[in-house]
Amino acid sequence: LYTRPYIVTIHDLTQVRFKNNKGNLAIYSIKQKFLSYVIKVSAKRAKHIITPTQFVKDDVVNTFGISDKKVSVTYESGDVYKNASYSPVKSLVDKKFIFYVGTAHAHKNLPRLVSAFALIQKQQPDLHLVFAGKKDVFYEKLETYTTYSGVEHVHFLGFVSDEELNWLYKHSLAYIFPSMSEGFGLPGLEAMAHRAVVISSNATCLPEVYGEAAAYFDPYDTNNIASVILDVLNDKKLQQKLISAGTSQLKKYSWKKMSEQTLEIYKTNS
Repeated sequence: LYTRPYIVTIHDLTQVRFKNNKGNLAIYSIKQKFLSYVIKVSAKRAKHIITPTQFVKDDVVNTFGISDKKVSVTYESGDVYKNASYSPVKSLVDKKFIFYVGTAHAHKNLPRLVSAFALIQKQQPDLHLVFAGKKDVFYEKLETYTTYSGVEHVHFLGFVSDEELNWLYKHSLAYIFPSMSEGFGLPGLEAMAHRAVVISSNATCLPEVYGEAAAYFDPYDTNNIASVILDVLNDKKLQQKLISAGTSQLKKYSWKKMSEQTLEIYKTNS
């Protein structure tokens, strides 16, 4: 309803493409349609649009029929951990584990990761899978799915402190990001900052952001997810290559640069 000139940042169109409903599907569908309408109107009326990746820019341009000259990309960045503090997760000390941090929304694709982990366990029975993220209805559904599937060695930590999260990144054999849709993908860069091996979905913007610093799998193919993770876990040279590439990849991004670009866009369009 705002009538004066404005600039809008669209982080991604995930919420209009995936049903991350907590309860009543009919009510959620109405909300999703309204959200889609609001984003469309906001994009068309905006004097300029900012997106965090080229993928999202192309998606917005193609979805809403907007000129690409009206959209600018300002890459986000990962945090730098020069003096990070660490606090061990006691239940995982001396265990080999791969892990994921974030929500358990539908587009995060975590049930397939659990299914892939069941295949991985056939070759690495002492490996553990760890999920960190505030427990809600989505994580409750994932825990139920895991229990029903009979998959063992899966840990649901719930909310963890920054110090515990730092420890998880540092001590994991790999950080796994199976998402089917992202606007940028900050956790992968955080993992790289802690010199963790990153194994990621090849969906949407993730190859654009991670470049050669991640090993990629098809998020819709459970067997491929398992195969790629096993390939990386069994290849020490590849792990070191990915860690080294991650250090280089991080240098491409800067919050300072992002903020300066954003300010310039606002000045140019004021």
